[in-house]
Amino acid sequence: DAIAISLMYQKKFNKLDFKKFHPSGSLGKKLATVEDLMIVKNKIPFINENSTLEKTIKMINSKKLGVVIIRNNKNETTGIFTDGDIKRTIQKRNISITSLIIKSLMTKNPISIDKDLLAAKAIELMNRKKITSLCVHNRLNKKKTIGILHVHDLISADIIWLMKNK
Repeated sequence: DAIAISLMYQKKFNKLDFKKFHPSGSLGKKLATVEDLMIVKNKIPFINENSTLEKTIKMINSKKLGVVIIRNNKNETTGIFTDGDIKRTIQKRNISITSLIIKSLMTKNPISIDKDLLAAKAIELMNRKKITSLCVHNRLNKKKTIGILHVHDLISADIIWLMKNK
């Protein structure tokens, strides 16, 4: 990395230029942002807060992330529900998955991260909060989820390996 940094200064080449031209190098990976790795658009498991637990479970199973993002009618993120929450809900109650509404079961105000932050910051936040997924927002609108970052995305991009081997 020292040689690369030296060359950067000689050529007036900044870190973001280096990341753009050498994305698979160790410095390029260290500069990966949340936006570079997040899951977007129709791959995001969204569900309306008035949906049943049954519909929520189907969404979690179909997207295969172990999590669903709950939104209101304005498409604002209001909560999150995980496969772990399903297990805890079923253990606590004698329930009917066809009649329970997810709004009454979800974790409100899920942890979210700005799309422009480094992926390394996302790892630190996940570790500190002991979670495996983060909602991703644009700093202009924290109420609207534009992506989801899962720990598997960080592993696939070797970001976690880099953090352990600083």
